[in-house]
Amino acid sequence: MCRAAAPLFAALFVAACGGAPRPDPAAAPPRPAPSRGFVLVSIDTLRADRVGAWGYGRPTTPFLDRLAARAALFERAYSPIPATLPAHLSMFTGLEPGQHDVDPPSGVLAAGIPTLPELFRAAGYRTAGHSEGGYMAGGYGFARGFEVWTDSEYSADSDVERTFGRGAEFLRGLAPGERFFLFLHTYAVHDPYAPAPEFAAALGVGARPPGAPEPTGENLAAFNRGELAVDADTARWYSDLYDASVRQVDAALERLWGEIERLGLADEVTLIVTADHGEEFLEHGRLAHTQIYRENLHVPLLVLSPGIDAPRRIGAPVGLVDLLPTLVDLAGLERPAVLAGTSLAPWLGRPELPLDRVVWAENDPPGGREESVLVRRDGETWQLLRARSEAEPDGFWVSRRIRFDHRGARLDFSAVAFAGPREVEVRADGRTVATVNLTGDWSDHAIPLPGDGKHAIELATPDCRVAREAGGWDDDRCLSFKVRGPAPDRVELYALDRDPDSTTDLSERQPARLRELTAELARIRHQPVAPSGQADLSPAQLRQLEALGYL
Repeated sequence: MCRAAAPLFAALFVAACGGAPRPDPAAAPPRPAPSRGFVLVSIDTLRADRVGAWGYGRPTTPFLDRLAARAALFERAYSPIPATLPAHLSMFTGLEPGQHDVDPPSGVLAAGIPTLPELFRAAGYRTAGHSEGGYMAGGYGFARGFEVWTDSEYSADSDVERTFGRGAEFLRGLAPGERFFLFLHTYAVHDPYAPAPEFAAALGVGARPPGAPEPTGENLAAFNRGELAVDADTARWYSDLYDASVRQVDAALERLWGEIERLGLADEVTLIVTADHGEEFLEHGRLAHTQIYRENLHVPLLVLSPGIDAPRRIGAPVGLVDLLPTLVDLAGLERPAVLAGTSLAPWLGRPELPLDRVVWAENDPPGGREESVLVRRDGETWQLLRARSEAEPDGFWVSRRIRFDHRGARLDFSAVAFAGPREVEVRADGRTVATVNLTGDWSDHAIPLPGDGKHAIELATPDCRVAREAGGWDDDRCLSFKVRGPAPDRVELYALDRDPDSTTDLSERQPARLRELTAELARIRHQPVAPSGQADLSPAQLRQLEALGYL
């Protein structure tokens, strides 16, 4: 049943709990029993395929796996953007990033957009939120609606225990029967991947490879800019440290749940465990979380709620924007007037119900734009990815490499080197077809390609120079050469169930599917619900964001 909204939010709410796709109530069984409280845990940077319940072979999550045996597990949940600030605000608002309009590093959520904690507090719930700062600082809009909020500065290995401990303290202070909403966020899985020694030992993490740079945010960003070398052995070591960090968070989560049980709340609480985005370890040539391939978008989403006493798996694609409508539906609250998400509450009780979703994802890497849709069709999960580079009138700058699509048996382009001569390797469909030498003067090149049709072209060079330092420009980009001639765009199509690593582009072999998803992508255009504001970042915030590799 819907409750009346507080006057503050009345203008932003619809009059009834309608608007999202749902099954016929007469055909659906009762939803999970009402919960006294809700605990939402966001494990920053946790990719779904590193959780045992999602099929991972290493023992990273023994506790979460046991929870999954009596929870609803959404097998294909996706982030709308691989970035902490806008992804979490999509959780909190039920809006896509382009709708809430908050971009790092200094965007602030508009006051007129209601958030999940505000909805709970307006309905009389006690509310508490504890994050570890950075892009989860309260000033971005996260603190709104919380009776208690902390966002202490990140300090690596000790944070998850402190953060979850604050959550347990809040639960211990509840009066009998008080309804509550608790949000917990941790960076313990995020770089610099610093697990406690006992968890590294439990996962068999080996010694640091000779010469390997530490996985700090600054170093990962430097690699992505082409300023630092990281080989496959080093990336595997990073990945092992990451897994051990996941194991450490799993242990902390088990202790938190133990406290919930000790307080007698286990049968009265809905627990949601998820993440804002994943992490990449050279699967597509980069580190951290800078692209919209599956490793960065596919996140865990587990819901444990009263009345769910057997494992339930929902295979349809869903998004983080679905969290707000799901939670307000379970709590019987009024929904905001504008939502991108769908309530998943009916599927908690009946996972076999059809759910036809088109899940959106986006990214704004330096000098470009990436957009994606994910759908499930004919028993397969499909992802269409479109990437575009921003071109200047005389071409587009390249850092270390540029990838784009080209049709035809010859590639014609002009190029000029930045800050000294440079050798550029030309690859077509993963194979080197030429090497060209560039100077400070524009030169023209005609490269034969292996046959007509579509080719995945890559122009690559080993390093780059920061423009501000090498060229005297007021520009922090790391540049190597400029290209003109080809259109710097690419389109990729993947069948994720049979190709989870997104290695085989099917855009040429599946023309009908390509047309269908291209039309879906073209149909989606998000406009801001309200314009975001801008915040002045404190010196402490700037230091923390730099340590996390964001600035």
